[in-house]
Amino acid sequence: MARWQQHIIAGNHCFDRQLLSDAASHYQTAKQIAEGLFDSWPDPHTAAAAVIISYHNMADLYLSKALPTMAVEELQRVHRIFASALENQQLQPERRQALYCGVRKTYLALLNHRQQHAQEPAASSALAPLQNPVNGAKTIN
Repeated sequence: MARWQQHIIAGNHCFDRQLLSDAASHYQTAKQIAEGLFDSWPDPHTAAAAVIISYHNMADLYLSKALPTMAVEELQRVHRIFASALENQQLQPERRQALYCGVRKTYLALLNHRQQHAQEPAASSALAPLQNPVNGAKTIN
């Protein structure tokens, strides 16, 4: 967890100073660390938060570079990570609850992105239909 946190802090530091290439490198490393440790972290809510933060920071970086399509791709990826993990029928209740919380957060981020960037055809067309595992309804057309 400490290594992940170091990369997030370093990425945020670079982002604040407009060193976007360096920030992207730190966020990419943070994503890899968070995903790699996701199943083994003892606190599933902390693990879920680390994955979400990593992807959302990268999405924010793309938005700062006026790349909304790439931003939505990051948001979709993290949403799919959580939705796919929920398909496992052998999940412990606490891990399942953390995944449900993650799905809600990532889904809301996608809806927010769609609302903020509806006027941009590239961003709107990048929103593929997603399944909301919480209620099974088809969402985001």
